[in-house]
Amino acid sequence: MLLVHGAGSGPWVYDDWPEKFSNVRVSAVDLQDGLELRRASMSEYAGRVAAAAVELPDPVALCGWSLGGLAVLQAAERVGPHTLILIEPSAPGEIQGFDPDLALTEGTFDPEAVYGTFPPGVRARPESSLARSERKRGISVPSLPCPSLVVYGDEFRQERGLEVARLYGSEEIYMAGLSHWDLVLDPRVPEAIAAFLGVSADG
Repeated sequence: MLLVHGAGSGPWVYDDWPEKFSNVRVSAVDLQDGLELRRASMSEYAGRVAAAAVELPDPVALCGWSLGGLAVLQAAERVGPHTLILIEPSAPGEIQGFDPDLALTEGTFDPEAVYGTFPPGVRARPESSLARSERKRGISVPSLPCPSLVVYGDEFRQERGLEVARLYGSEEIYMAGLSHWDLVLDPRVPEAIAAFLGVSADG
């Protein structure tokens, strides 16, 4: 299983996840690795997902949270995964709409200034303004090549949960009471995903 982080964070948000899965090789990709951040695009992030997935044995499950969920959606056709796991993903254009007149802006931004302070102990780092403006313009992912699971809590229950599941005909796990950050930091989430995949959680 390949884990994909969100905007302004990194693979460290999944540090506690591997121990929750028995007999599964779990890896977390760094979307920014090797890229010129001020010009990093969503398609380049999807390329990082695809390149990392090639290094894992089949069958591969792709699991993406927030921005990483959209990168996973974009990479799915290239990777041909067994399953997609979407944790409150940034919504594709089919859900949020399209704004072709929105300017694409290169550069970087401070994610805590835009999204709010990260939880204690979670390191933040600059994020690509280009990738963010592409998401706001709208990225089309009309269908998926494999089964999918959407995991969502209370913070973005409608647009990033129910509507994504409806668009792709996904299975759903609703984690009542959990915020967007809780979905990668609360141990109950990987345990629920492990149960969905039919593997034991060791935690």
